[in-house]
Amino acid sequence: MLLLTSTSDIVRIVTASAVSTITVDAAYMTTNAAGTTLTPGSLVTNITTATTTTIVAAPSGTDKINVLGIAITNNHASSACAITVQKFNGTISGDLMGVTLMAGENLVLLETGEWQKPEFNQKHAVT
Repeated sequence: MLLLTSTSDIVRIVTASAVSTITVDAAYMTTNAAGTTLTPGSLVTNITTATTTTIVAAPSGTDKINVLGIAITNNHASSACAITVQKFNGTISGDLMGVTLMAGENLVLLETGEWQKPEFNQKHAVT
């Protein structure tokens, strides 16, 4: 579980090189202070430069955000890209995960807080 509990907390991704497209899909739930209102949210964005990009914005006021999942995919046909996912509190950044995504690979954060990076060209059986 990845929680954003202050108005300064964000989740961001640092891309080390410019490839044609790193696609990020983030899903989250915003909760008010009383815990009585849940508001789902999501962001899908493409990153095409070596940069730092906010992928889950900070909660407002006394709200809290629970990040439900993040999927990061390198859509380039042949180039790899090193990425780092960070939680940033406005002053200090903590690296949550850093990997090099080969062309076509992805990295997924599950709601349980577990990161998964399927092996390149891994076959998935459907049962």
